[in-house]
Amino acid sequence: MKKLTLLLAAGAVWVTVPAAAQVNFKATPILQSGKAGDAQIVYPKTDSAEVTALVLDIGPGGETGRHMHPNPTFVYILEGAIDVEMDGHPTRSYKAGDSFMEVVNAWHNGKNRGTTPAKVLVVFTGVHGKPNLVRATTP
Repeated sequence: MKKLTLLLAAGAVWVTVPAAAQVNFKATPILQSGKAGDAQIVYPKTDSAEVTALVLDIGPGGETGRHMHPNPTFVYILEGAIDVEMDGHPTRSYKAGDSFMEVVNAWHNGKNRGTTPAKVLVVFTGVHGKPNLVRATTP
């Protein structure tokens, strides 16, 4: 009986501690997907995986320039809005609070056609020492 009481007390502590640690805590999902566009997400096969996160500030009339990503890339619009032009696809518009996965190895360009700055969080899942994006070469 003593062991059962101890076991129940331990279980109660285990259940209540995580709940108490979450006071004033809220998790809001912004994206969950196994696809980027129509393609299944495939992570790079490497022993030196690396995640890189950066924030882009794109002023009114600004753009990222034509580029592509060799690995899965997550994008979240923090402020403002952008339009993404991608070869073979219609232009897509994203505003603050929107998120998406970039299509791997697809040429695209993000543009701020608005009158206010856009702030964009970009998270790359890449390989240490290798570029996260490839720029188009000009002829």
